[in-house]
Amino acid sequence: MKIKKSVKEAMKQLQIKKLRRNQIKPINSVLDGRDTMVIAPTSYGKSLLYQIPAIVNGKKLTVVIEPLLALIHDQVKKLQGLGIAAFYLDSTQSKPEQRQVMELLDEGKVTLLYIAPERLETGILLQLERHNKISLVVIDECHCVVSWGYAFRKSYLEIGKWVGCLRKKPVILALSATAVPEDRPQIMELLSMKDVRMFEESLYRSNLTFLKRMAPTRKDQQKELECSMKKYHRHTTIVFCNTKMAVENVAAYLEKLYPDEVMAYHSGKKREEKAMLTGKKHIIVATSALSMGVDVRNVDLVIHFNMPLSLADYYQMSGRAGREGQKARSILLYSPNDYYTGLAMIDDVENKEFRKLAEQRLDEMKEFCDDRERCMVQVMLHALGDTYTGKCRYCTNCQKER
Repeated sequence: MKIKKSVKEAMKQLQIKKLRRNQIKPINSVLDGRDTMVIAPTSYGKSLLYQIPAIVNGKKLTVVIEPLLALIHDQVKKLQGLGIAAFYLDSTQSKPEQRQVMELLDEGKVTLLYIAPERLETGILLQLERHNKISLVVIDECHCVVSWGYAFRKSYLEIGKWVGCLRKKPVILALSATAVPEDRPQIMELLSMKDVRMFEESLYRSNLTFLKRMAPTRKDQQKELECSMKKYHRHTTIVFCNTKMAVENVAAYLEKLYPDEVMAYHSGKKREEKAMLTGKKHIIVATSALSMGVDVRNVDLVIHFNMPLSLADYYQMSGRAGREGQKARSILLYSPNDYYTGLAMIDDVENKEFRKLAEQRLDEMKEFCDDRERCMVQVMLHALGDTYTGKCRYCTNCQKER
């Protein structure tokens, strides 16, 4: 497929030598002024789908809405290292730092501005429109619009309203690996997307092996965790837990086995991001927030210490492993108690319709854990809307047939 000259120049700035055909099409869709949704797996390179158009339209502003500050800081640091005018506005900055960014925006010296959805409540888009032409609004991890918007981050439900207040509607690009088919129309509606072009890539990743282990008691979980670490931990391992308390307890347990290698990561541990992102710690125990694309390198093992709340969450978290194309494993430890912990977490959701849907997805996750026959990959990808029909041959269930 022919690549535009302006796209090639943007690729040089990003130090990208080659684009895949399935990346070029959505990039052209955005540059043609079409609202676009892309469903593609981790390691696909979804950030290029907006970074290249942003550089091509350099005199206009691209606003990127991300769910996590760690992800925002990581992206901005990388882009600034390439000499690209990327900045962020968030609560970690001092007032003078925020004023400095606003001055650069007023002078038209910002190409990409990264924000969390809560920043929209300050009226930032309307403020920016007075001085800048907003050409593109990107909603990364767009499944959060419904999965987090109805649960604990209401600002996600207001994105479309704020975009609709602009005099000239910008192009909207929504990206996700786990926006399930039944959620996509609602995501588009809540984001005020019109005449949407949809691009879907297979979520199947041949380098990632899925395993599961029943661990009924806490002692069983610890035993399986220790066994899995001894057998498979090589470079970097992420252990996911459902609660902050579980993160702290599991991190303390692993610290005894691997002194000075372990760190805990959750919303109360943001100061430790640097150790995580620079590779100083090789065993990271985290809540599901870390699954959103923070670029932890060389992960070849992901362990779920608890059963996730849905297959989409499970896939998202597993996707942290093998991002550089190396062979990797995702090991799920599950206990009947995890199901009831999940129900208690869901019970806090105010929206009845979403709570019911969340309960259905938790039931689907439990059924997945209990299933001893069907290929784990096939079941999971089918739930995510993928048409993959083969068997992976290597998951726990497939191995029983070999």
